[in-house]
Order: sequence, then structure tokens, then C-alpha cells
Amino acid sequence: MSQRAMEMLEQLLELPAGDLKATLSQASDIVADATGADKVDGFLYDAKRDSLVAVGSSTQPLSMLQHQLGLDVLPLSNGGRVVHVFKTGKTFITGSLDRDAEELRGIKEGLGIRSKLGVPLELGSRRLGMLMIASREPDFFSDEDVRLAELVARWIGIVAHRAELVEEIARNAAEDGRRAAVEEIVAVLAHELRNYLSPLELRVELLRMRARAAARDDDLQDLEAVGKSVARLGLVVSDILEAARLDRGLFHLAPQLVDLGALVREVALPLATPARPVRVTLQEGDTINVMGDEARLRQCIGNVVANAVQVSPVNGAVSIFVRREQRAAEGAPRALVEVIDQGPGIPSDLLPRIFERLVTGGPREGGLGLGLYLAKRIAALHGGDLSAESPPGKGARFTLSLPCPAALARAASRAAPAA
Repeated sequence: MSQRAMEMLEQLLELPAGDLKATLSQASDIVADATGADKVDGFLYDAKRDSLVAVGSSTQPLSMLQHQLGLDVLPLSNGGRVVHVFKTGKTFITGSLDRDAEELRGIKEGLGIRSKLGVPLELGSRRLGMLMIASREPDFFSDEDVRLAELVARWIGIVAHRAELVEEIARNAAEDGRRAAVEEIVAVLAHELRNYLSPLELRVELLRMRARAAARDDDLQDLEAVGKSVARLGLVVSDILEAARLDRGLFHLAPQLVDLGALVREVALPLATPARPVRVTLQEGDTINVMGDEARLRQCIGNVVANAVQVSPVNGAVSIFVRREQRAAEGAPRALVEVIDQGPGIPSDLLPRIFERLVTGGPREGGLGLGLYLAKRIAALHGGDLSAESPPGKGARFTLSLPCPAALARAASRAAPAA
């Protein structure tokens, strides 16, 4: 490698890689100085405009003229040698551009370029754009200039990719910061709302008692509707506060032996009401006990079944199966609760995120998309899992998996230190 190439690479490696435009402009200046070219451009492909855009250009008079003539943005449909290099992925060199019929007139006549050297900018199999080095002198570039340009193009491809990653990290960090701020505000508001709910519930009950004593049936019906709305608001507030407790590590369990079938029966069957005419059926075999916090498991199962009832059509069915699964590989039995609905199913693009916070399949009555998030976290705190599958057009199946006490005992014995 020549001394000129070594010096150019040393200067390139000292450049920061955070700001892509600034880095490309500085790199273009270094290449222009090393080659003696009149103009150097780093063109990157812009999918929105279907064009190659000179993101970084050398700070030379010819580059300024290029911008004035609008030749810094080149649509692929217009053709020209910049587009040719990008489309073919092959190095292009000429010392007589003025006789090239495929070059744009603005490049030949407006800028007066005679020699041109272009190489593609690639990262792996992805083509990012191209590097164009130009001179107004004929037959200006040598074979060594070609090797230098290809070497610089590889370096720019790496820098461009790194800049993309930096920008993505910054966007994600900003989004996480906004989400955290919103969640904190929502949690505070939920806490304040809860302080008003109890007096409101008491006031509604007092009005209900008065209406009942005076036999005001119309008022009783209205108060029943108000009471249900207050109750739904209470559930939303509770979900928000529970999610906040989970995130802060304040979500504690009080484990005890729980009859899983009896708990499912107690929680699930009452969810079908005249206002929500859905048949909820339960099939269970032998008694299955799990070790867990009964209140939290009730919340977990209730959220899953309530979700299934909400999405099911009128007079549809929600089928629940409680069974024991023997895992052959581990020999560790698991308790399973499967909830199958006849709703529209979960869209394929939403399925991987269905257990994320504030994610819903669509508008829901009295829901913020926290029910399944909480259910998933509660299952995990019990050493279990909650999964979902949704074959197209066949509703959805949610499966809650929990360790049985025997499995927990074996796990504990394996984890215990040797005496």
C-alpha cells in the first residue's frame, strides 16, 4: 500500500462515526485531498424518494455548484452513471465522460466533469449507495485511485451502518423515556382516582337504597348501570396500580396449596352473564393442586377468561380445559389451563406482542391492554408461563402452565447445595 493510501486511511480512522452526514463530508474532503479530485460525493439511497442523495460532499466549489443545479438528488428513474453504479454494484471509471451517452447532460455540461470514478457502497449483501469521485480533467484517475476508492467505500459502508445503529438506539432510548414518563403519570393518576372511587361507590349504593325504598324502578336501572361503570373503572385503576407494583418489585406472593380446577370453576363460570351471553364450559379430570398465591392466580385466570368472553360473539362458546401434562424430557409434571374462544382471533402482526403492556387487539370495553400483561407476569412469578396461539379464522387459545408441587420439590432438591 502506498504512503498516500496509508495517510488517507489514518485520517479516515480518526473520524467520529456518530453523525453520518458530518462524517461523510469530512471523508469526502480527505479523499478529494488525497486524489486531487475536484469533487467527491457519498450518495445514499433514499427509499421514500427512490433517489440517490449526496448525504456527504466535499467542501469544494464544484460541490457547491452541484447543489445549486439540484444534482445532489438523483432519481433512479433519470438514469446516469451514479444510478448505474448503484444498480449494477460495479465500479465505473472513465476519462472521457463528455462522450458518454448514458451520463446526464447536467453532469457533463453543467458541471463540466470529464473524469469519473464510482464505486458501490455496500454492507454485506445490502447496497447502501455509492461513492463518486469526479474531476474536470480528462483521463485523471489511475488504477491506484480505483483501489483507494474501493477501500474507502468499504470503510464508509461500515460507518453508515454504525450511524444507523446509533440513530436507532437514540430513537429507542427517547421512546423508552417517553413511555416511562407516561407510565409514571398514569400510575400517579390511577392512585389519585382510587381515592375517589370508594366514596363514589358508597354514594351510588346510598342512592340505590333510596330508590329501592321508594320503588323507583327506572332510577334503580340507571343506578345499576352507573354501578357497573364505576366497577369497570375500579378494575382499570387496579390493573394500572398492579402493573406499577410489578415494575417496582412490590408485587408479593403468599403461596399456599391451591385446587386449580376449583379455582378455575369459581372464577370462570360466573363471567357469562345476560349482558354477555357466552357459554363458558369447563372440563377437568382428577384434582390438580398447585402451589401459588390464590388471589394472584384468581386474577391471572380471571383476566384470561374475561378476555376470551369479551372477544367471543353473542351465544358463542369459551371452552376451558384443566389437565396435567407430563414432560417426558424432564419428568416434571405441569398443570395446564387452556382457554379457547370463538372470537376473531389475534392478528398475526399482533400475536408476538399480545402480552406487552397497553397492547390490545382493538377497542375494548373498560380495558387498557393491561389484563394479559398482568396475567403473563403473574404466571412467570409462579414459575410458569402464559402463551397464545391463533390459527387464522379459528379464534385464540391461551395456555397457562404452572409447576405442580412435586416438580417444585424436585427443583428445590436439585438446587440445594451438597452437605
